[in-house]
Amino acid sequence: MVCPVCGFEEYEILKSKGKKNKELLVKCDECNHVYHETAPEEAYEIQVRVVISEFETSWKTNITLYSDEYLETGTLLYIDDKDVEVTSIENNEGNRVFECPVVDIQTIWAKSLDTLSRIGFSIDNSGNVISYKVELEREFPIAIGDVGEINGLKFRVYGIKTLERNMKKGFAYARVIKRVYGKLLSSKDKSKLKYDLSEYVVKVTSKEKNYN
Repeated sequence: MVCPVCGFEEYEILKSKGKKNKELLVKCDECNHVYHETAPEEAYEIQVRVVISEFETSWKTNITLYSDEYLETGTLLYIDDKDVEVTSIENNEGNRVFECPVVDIQTIWAKSLDTLSRIGFSIDNSGNVISYKVELEREFPIAIGDVGEINGLKFRVYGIKTLERNMKKGFAYARVIKRVYGKLLSSKDKSKLKYDLSEYVVKVTSKEKNYN
């Protein structure tokens, strides 16, 4: 409750009447203004359905939230002994929204944060592209201009696609990266190697060729 005169939020209750919707007579602790207010309803528990994704798999569970809460995408929750991040919210009308009162939520969509980040790498050699899936620590940084290596292929990063945008400069952490684009370097290239990701490859999504 906010004082209509000074905007202060702390007050003293002078009188209270009613059982369900209590009518209060309160005095502002800042300016002593006395005014009438309706007491807010007590919050109650709500079971909300959650769909948690972990790479190619997902599962359904529930979380207990409270009726007076508000949820938005990006919020971190702890569910079934896992840290998860809210990626989308479906309201009672079946629409996907970025934020919503808990009382209007039908389903929460989230991703597990207890795993490595799985991102794609596409290495281009004059139109011939080889792609990998690589699992990295979530805080692993990748920058435009980095020189890396995967399975003997040395490349320079020229583009990064994150969850929100395409990058041609700067860097991003693996936790927000969807795909990294690199140009294959000649075996004669003397650029200093920044990282070798060969041991982190979990899947080759196109046929490897001898480009050296």
